[in-house]
Amino acid sequence: MKLDDRRIALLYEAWRHGSMRAAADVLDLAPSSISRQIARLEEETGASLIEPGRREIRLTEAGHAVMDYFRARRAGVDELEGRLQDLSSGRSGHVHLALGEGFLGPALYDTLDSFMDGFPGMTLSVSVTDTTQMVRLLLEDEVHFGLGFHSLSHPQIVSRYRAPVPLMAIMRADRPLARRESIGFDALCREPLALMGQSFRIRQMLDAAALDSGHSIAPGFTSNSIALLTRTAVAGRALTVLPAFSVSAEIASGTLAGVAIEAPQLQAVYVHLLARRNRVFPPHLGSLIEQIRTRLLPSALKA
Repeated sequence: MKLDDRRIALLYEAWRHGSMRAAADVLDLAPSSISRQIARLEEETGASLIEPGRREIRLTEAGHAVMDYFRARRAGVDELEGRLQDLSSGRSGHVHLALGEGFLGPALYDTLDSFMDGFPGMTLSVSVTDTTQMVRLLLEDEVHFGLGFHSLSHPQIVSRYRAPVPLMAIMRADRPLARRESIGFDALCREPLALMGQSFRIRQMLDAAALDSGHSIAPGFTSNSIALLTRTAVAGRALTVLPAFSVSAEIASGTLAGVAIEAPQLQAVYVHLLARRNRVFPPHLGSLIEQIRTRLLPSALKA
C-alpha cells in the first residue's frame, strides 16, 4: 500500500481542529482542496476514514489506525533526527515538555539550566498546564513528555518514572498547628483554606480523601496559581495543600511548615514522568529525563 503522507497530514489537521473548514483557515487552503485530498486518501486505503453525517470530524476505526501510523512515523523521524544530531557535533533540536505549576521552582530551573548548558544547540519549550490539557498534549505528540499527578487511567499514556510526594497541609510556621506531626480532616476543615481548582489532580485527590473520611472541603480561596496559594499561606490568611517540594524554598527559610494529613491516600501520592505509549525518545531527550530523575525526583522508581 502506498500512502501519501501529505494527505495523512491534512486528515490529522482536520481531525485536530474539528472540521475541514477550521483546518483550511489554519493552513490557508480551500476546504474543498482538503476534502479532495482526504477522499483520495480513502481511495488509497480502501476504507472510510471519517464518520459521515457529523458537523465535527469523528474518525472511524480505520481513521484512528491511520492516525496511529502517522504519529508513529513522526515519532520515528524524531528518533532518527535525535540520533543523527547526537552523532554530529551540532546537537541541535527541540524539546517540548508539559508540567503542572507545582513543579516550578529552583530544582526544576537548575535541571533545565544544566540540560541547556550540556546541549547548547537545543531549543526548549515548557507548557504549564493542568491534567486534562496535559493528556491531550501527550496524545497528540505536541509535547515529548509531561510531569504530573496522574492516575494513569488512559491506555495510551504510560509512566516512565514515579516518585512519592505526599500531599501536606502547608501553613505559616508560627501557627499552632505547625507544631503537630499530623492533622486530621476535622482540624483541617476548621481552618480557612486556599486550594487549587477542581480541574487539578491535587484538588481531586484531596476532595476524594475528604469524602472518604466523611468531610467536605470548602475553600475560601481558589486559584490555579501555586504562587498565589503560597503567598496566601505566607500571609497567614489560610492553609493550603501541596507537596512539600512546591514550597521547598519557603520551608527551608522557616517561613512555612508542612504537616502530614491523616489520610493514607494522600501519603501514597506519586509524581509521574508521563509519555505516550510506544513513544521513542532520541538521545538528547533521554539525557533530560535522566537529569529530571536524579535532580528533581531523586526518590524516583522506574515504573
